[in-house]
This record gives sequence, C-alpha cells and structure tokens, in this order.
Amino acid sequence: MEVVGSNYPPPPFKVAMSKLVSFGTMGAVATTFFGEKMFEMLGTQRPEFVVSMQNNKMSSCMGAWFLGNTVSQNLLNTGAFEVYYDGEVIFSKLEEKRLPNIPEIIRSLDVAKLERASRRGGGGAAEPEAISDVERNPF
Repeated sequence: MEVVGSNYPPPPFKVAMSKLVSFGTMGAVATTFFGEKMFEMLGTQRPEFVVSMQNNKMSSCMGAWFLGNTVSQNLLNTGAFEVYYDGEVIFSKLEEKRLPNIPEIIRSLDVAKLERASRRGGGGAAEPEAISDVERNPF
C-alpha cells in the first residue's frame, strides 16, 4: 500500500481573497517606503497614518507582513484530513468534524480491501486477522 500526502484545495473565493490580502500586504510595505513620493505624484497631502508608517518603518513592515501572512494562511486552511483507498473515501474530517484514531482507519481500510477483493472476484479472508493484531497494539 502506498501513502500519498497532498493538500486539499481551498475554495476559489478564499484563494482569491488570500491573493488580495497578499497584494494589500505588499501595498502597505510599498506605502511605508514610497508613500511620500506616491502622494506627491498624486498631488495630495499624505494622510497621518502614512506619515506614522514612514516614521516607524520597521514596525510598520513587520506588522503588515505578519498580519498579512496570518490572514492569508487562515484563508487557505481547509482543516481537511481525508483518507482515500482505491478512490473511495475511508475517512473525512470535513464530514466527521474530528480526527480518526489508528484502529478506526485500519478497520475502514480492511473493509475497503474486502469490498475491492469481492468486486474483483478474489478473497481476502487472511487480511483481517493480521490487521486485528495491529488494532490491539497500534504502536
């Protein structure tokens, strides 16, 4: 059996929002360093918060960076832990709202293997005994 880990895709709306937050982060950093010139080119006076950001460049950049990355990562976090065997769902944290325990996954895999074997016309009677050994002592 091969175990392959992968990322569960977040919804497209959250991906778009995450990218927007990243652009906002870069905009805040750019405003910190080039705000004076940007507002000068626009022919307007700098807002007070831009003056404050420019006076505190290090804290402004670090704050924008940490806040932006935190929000972006939270938007992309799905909290998924999905277990598939032969294309079928064995366990879904999104449906169950909890993580599985090892014996539960092993039992589910055992059932899926038996179903697969019965569809192919083969038997799989020896496998449950070996797995029940693991269930008693999963470590």
